[in-house]
Amino acid sequence: MGRRRKGNRRKRQKLRMQFHSNSTKQILDDEVDRERYYQEQEKYLEGIVELKNDFLSRTILVGSVLPLDIEKNRDNLKRFIEQQYGPVQKIGIDRKGGGRYPRARVTFNFKKDAEKIFGGTSLLEASKAQTQVKVPCIVVGYRGSITVRPAMVYKGMMNDDLNTSSTIEVNTIELSLGHWFPQGKDACINVPGLDDIARDSVNTWIQENDNTSNVNPIVRIDMNRAVVELDITHCVQGVMANTQTVISFRFKDLTYPIKLCRNAKVLFYRDTSAYFFLFELRHPPRLISTTIDPETGFESNSRLTSIDQLPALGLCLGYRIAVQPVEINRMLNAKAFRKMKSMGLFQCDDDLDLLYHAEDFRTLQVGNKRPQLEKDIASLLSHRFGLTLRSVLDANSCAWFDVISDKVKGRNILSLVKDREDDLAERVLNEMREMHGKTRYPAQMFHALYEADVEADEVPMSVPDFCVRLPRVLITPLRIIVTGFQVEMSNRLVRKFIEKFGFSQEAFIRLSVGDENSDKLFSDDLSNQVETRIKNLVLNGITFGKKKYRFLAYSSSQLKEQSLWMVCPEHGWDVPKMRSSMGDFSMCKTASKYAARMGQCFSTTIDTSFSGTNGNKYGDLITWTKEKFGFSSNSKSDDFKTIRVNDKLPDIISAAGMEHSDGVGIIRKELLESLLNEVPFGPKNKKDVSAIQVRYGGAKGVLVAWDFAKLKNSYCNGYDVCLRPSMVKFKAPYDTLEVVTIARRVPYYLNRNVIMLGQHHGISIRTFQDLQGCHIDSLNKMLSNASFASTFLPCLSGPDTGFMETLQNMLNANIQPQLDPFLYSCLQCIRSHHLMNLRKKARIHVADGAVLMGGIDELGLIPENCIFLQVPKPSYKISVAGRGRDEYTVVKGAVMVTKHPVMHPGDMRMLTAVDIPALREHKNVVLFSQHGERPEADKMSGSDLDGDQYAITWDRRLFLANPSEPMDYSPAKNLDESRTICDDSLLQHFIDHARNDNLGRISMLWIDHASINRDAGCHECLVLAKLASIAVDFPKSGIPAVIPKELMLNQSVPRAHWRERKGLPSFHCESAVGQLYDQVINETKSKYNPQQECIAVAGRYRDSNGQILHIGDRKYICKSKKEIFDPLFARRLGWEKDDIDILLLDFAEYQRNLYDSQLLELMNQYKIKSEGEVTTGCILKYHKLHKRRRHDVSEEVRRQFRSICSSFRLEFFTAVYYLVNGNTRFFSFDDNFVDDVILDEDLEWIEAAATGAPNSTSEEMNHKARCWSWRLAAAYYVATYSNYTHDVSSNSVLFSFPWVVAADVMSLFVVMTKR
Repeated sequence: MGRRRKGNRRKRQKLRMQFHSNSTKQILDDEVDRERYYQEQEKYLEGIVELKNDFLSRTILVGSVLPLDIEKNRDNLKRFIEQQYGPVQKIGIDRKGGGRYPRARVTFNFKKDAEKIFGGTSLLEASKAQTQVKVPCIVVGYRGSITVRPAMVYKGMMNDDLNTSSTIEVNTIELSLGHWFPQGKDACINVPGLDDIARDSVNTWIQENDNTSNVNPIVRIDMNRAVVELDITHCVQGVMANTQTVISFRFKDLTYPIKLCRNAKVLFYRDTSAYFFLFELRHPPRLISTTIDPETGFESNSRLTSIDQLPALGLCLGYRIAVQPVEINRMLNAKAFRKMKSMGLFQCDDDLDLLYHAEDFRTLQVGNKRPQLEKDIASLLSHRFGLTLRSVLDANSCAWFDVISDKVKGRNILSLVKDREDDLAERVLNEMREMHGKTRYPAQMFHALYEADVEADEVPMSVPDFCVRLPRVLITPLRIIVTGFQVEMSNRLVRKFIEKFGFSQEAFIRLSVGDENSDKLFSDDLSNQVETRIKNLVLNGITFGKKKYRFLAYSSSQLKEQSLWMVCPEHGWDVPKMRSSMGDFSMCKTASKYAARMGQCFSTTIDTSFSGTNGNKYGDLITWTKEKFGFSSNSKSDDFKTIRVNDKLPDIISAAGMEHSDGVGIIRKELLESLLNEVPFGPKNKKDVSAIQVRYGGAKGVLVAWDFAKLKNSYCNGYDVCLRPSMVKFKAPYDTLEVVTIARRVPYYLNRNVIMLGQHHGISIRTFQDLQGCHIDSLNKMLSNASFASTFLPCLSGPDTGFMETLQNMLNANIQPQLDPFLYSCLQCIRSHHLMNLRKKARIHVADGAVLMGGIDELGLIPENCIFLQVPKPSYKISVAGRGRDEYTVVKGAVMVTKHPVMHPGDMRMLTAVDIPALREHKNVVLFSQHGERPEADKMSGSDLDGDQYAITWDRRLFLANPSEPMDYSPAKNLDESRTICDDSLLQHFIDHARNDNLGRISMLWIDHASINRDAGCHECLVLAKLASIAVDFPKSGIPAVIPKELMLNQSVPRAHWRERKGLPSFHCESAVGQLYDQVINETKSKYNPQQECIAVAGRYRDSNGQILHIGDRKYICKSKKEIFDPLFARRLGWEKDDIDILLLDFAEYQRNLYDSQLLELMNQYKIKSEGEVTTGCILKYHKLHKRRRHDVSEEVRRQFRSICSSFRLEFFTAVYYLVNGNTRFFSFDDNFVDDVILDEDLEWIEAAATGAPNSTSEEMNHKARCWSWRLAAAYYVATYSNYTHDVSSNSVLFSFPWVVAADVMSLFVVMTKR
């Protein structure tokens, strides 16, 4: 952990903690404002929806009419309708209907008259059913009749027909782009020592010399859509008729509310050129060109990538718009302006004259030295630090001119970083990038934070050996930005070139394509200009500093994320040579297949080859080769050096020619147990694992463990691993076995699709309600009942499995949730996580169920339509130190099996679970039969056994009375591609996928049709299920799933209320999903009562989701610590307040401050504000940069948190080692102290003794180690919980430190003292 210095250590650590907590407080305040805005907008939209529904319930569209531009025809139509049905309020023309003539939009005075046309059915119901009626009408009907259907929402409806004045237009004088620094908002206000500078700042507008323009947009503010548009059509040359060009952004894209200011030099009130709207965006706006077809009235939008009049649109986020006072007064008198203020769009008081009280601002000009700064970064800094500093600029944390001008002792931030290119400097730059707001003093901030790190002896977070820290880059329609370095699991290719060929980590970048706000680009956004921009940048290469990155490859999962790999080859390599080293892809005749096979090399895996690092936890691993033999089933794990692989094990083919064994091979059982010892995420009980998902050369799939002696298969003789032809996808020069994941039991949850199909199969709504009610009751009960929580937690998914043991150990130590702030915040986070999933996905926990990896019965003992599975008993409870063994049970009888996502009624299968003694060695895996014409896996969504997970339940309430026949999932033929596969064709497939990735849309349409038709087995859902299977195969087949027009639903068609579409039509759905949703909403509305907060909240704030944050009111935090601190617990552990304890307490405080700093750094990196979220891994709200990678980000957070815990746990047992040996100088912060050379065996013994694990050391030494570990744990507890060690000036507090380090140590103490 580094050498410790006393000095100003505490003072500097507190400075950093204050920086983190103040930054988080600003983020929280910002979110509170945004939440208030959402509430105001929701109230506004609720009123608008009522108006919409009333208007739509009285309005029809009349087609097949004679030209309505002729007044006589309109009068005849009105007279005819009034005679037939009733009085008409208004007749308009709908020019979007297509056809020869436009349709008439007819609004009745009364709903009942409109309903006569549809036989008394309300127009909203008729619209939902897409009803159309043909009415004879000789007077104006085309060919003697007219067609009538309910009207739909259309653009301009709110203003033209409802007169809600939801839009304000303001004419302007001039638009300028630049940089806006409002008074008192500088991020330096969070840095002690620099806060005075920040508070003394004034409103400042900085403009680059080349950013003046002659553009005077029309500002259009639309309240219904919460959008601001700057219409610049009249300023753009060469624009075609019927085309509109606008700069568009949402209200929530504003960094701060819009300010009305006047130039400080202008003193005369009402000066016609003195007033300006000043604001800044969080990211560049959308530049849109809209073309209106004059014949049909249809609008088509196209994204633009540049505009000549505003070349800095993607670079400058500040906007200054000059406005005349007469326009401002007109805006103030508009009906919607007061609502805009309440929603936070404008910053002003209601009772003030906006013009008279306009704030002053100053204007500064800076030259265009941005290109020179790029050169300076490339020449002065290493590439890694150049990218890191650029990420600070791209995050708008500071401006390029302040990087040049702000100095400390005559040196700007470039010079400061150049002299300090170390881990601490990189950490400080990352903190500056992630901080809330921006600063004009980057050099001073960097200097202050860096010095705080040095004085506090801060140690940056380490990167696990199986991970790499890679730069991420985002391409948008307007810019290219570096989003920073992120830690992620490595893959085969990256490992190979970094470890074997000496590539730097920054030689690789993960490039993502997205919108300006980092959201996914949808098909409508991929205009010709955007597509051309992406192609040019990727194919021509992207240059950062002195490196030029070239397109390398992408995987199937990256296609979904719209990301790809780029590389700057080093040491004489180039991209073609790198691709050749991956393997032989000559059998791939299409770009889609070629890309999928290359992507196999980029699967995140654990390499089981020798790491080359002595003493490393993951070193001395097994080296696997095909040529050498040396495995002996009687050998110990340390004797394994080589294995023998046979890739000719025949596939099991049915009489119909289908593969039962598609994607699955076998591995010797003893070998799997040895291999699991070297996998960092492997379980403690190795015998409970029966299968692993692997990559081996060009092979992929699952290896199931078997006793080779019982198989009696000649293909296994003399081999340790056997692969089938269905697993081998291409030839590759890799002989290393790589582990992707381990087969383990995952708790079973229902979801909306399963519930809808279950209702189709006759399962009662009451069944689902009972299951959900039991789930909710259990979530509530675990907050107050420690005994119940200890048995319920292992049944849940969500929390990190390793951290689950920490919570279990706390509960075993008799820690009560309502009295301990850390345990309570974790349980509250888990509860909120599950309630959110219940609301958004109807994820209902089923105790009698499991999700398991699939395998095949190699012995052929399982009959057709049967399976074998063995899972832990539900009474499972982790024992002390997590070393309890699970008790297993074989499931017997009827079971319902499916694979998520499920969309076809036949995907839900009723099978029989059988108990076969010869298979009882297989646990936490489902074995399918090898008998039958069609594999059972294929009957469920066309699955196979290469790693697919199957959901199984033996809860009789969920059995199907009349199962449906499975759908035919025969894959479509691949596209023929005669041209040579090259970068251009690979990238075209990438763009085609982004444009035609309809899986999400198909899934939502399936849900909508199922709810509208009240049947998940309706014709529309069956068609969509087939389309979904085509969309799933698109990355490999290249064949897109085209949704028929008749299945598309207009936005005006009401959806089920549980779809939560704000501001759009909806209906209250009485289906099972609708009633379950209502049940959860009632629960979440009463999720907590601020007046009845328990003591464990400890004065901390909650966010809008009810999560307990790490910041709060200083006074109440300090007061609560007096209540939650248990001095008796510390004394029982051995705390005596003598000289030794004071020394240990000093050490514990130092360790806690380091831990808190690293944990806050991790939280800031991923924008996590709750200690419960970062420790459990149950993240409720993801930052915009991470929304597309939720699962990956969650795993990255968990890995980094585990790494933090491991490092501090190692330091804890190292300290115990010194205490056992009587060496207290370790705790004296003496710079001259030399650490002992401690063997791994010594620390393993200390840990085993302290946690109650069996070991070969004498009981006397074990007792001594336990006593010292308890005493040090007491010091950790006191340093964290005691109000005497709390910094009263800080509003930040974390409670996890003693538990993530020593929960099992303290749990052992409680158990032993009970004895």
